[in-house]
Amino acid sequence: MIDKGLTVKELLKECQQQVAKGNGDKYIIISGDDEGNSFHTLFYGITDDEREISYCLSLEQDHSHTVDDTVVLG
Repeated sequence: MIDKGLTVKELLKECQQQVAKGNGDKYIIISGDDEGNSFHTLFYGITDDEREISYCLSLEQDHSHTVDDTVVLG
């Protein structure tokens, strides 16, 4: 089974745990790939616009997501 990544609910839980640890004002960096070979700053929040999602999915390498099961973070 392909690991599709985190859901919005799982991300919220992770964020709540970090806020509880005192990390709420820290900046976020994210991996550039699924192997953690590069990282970059997270610049944007969550996008749920279907046209933007469709464009982003066209760039996805494994094509395991659809517009109906995806939002874009960053």
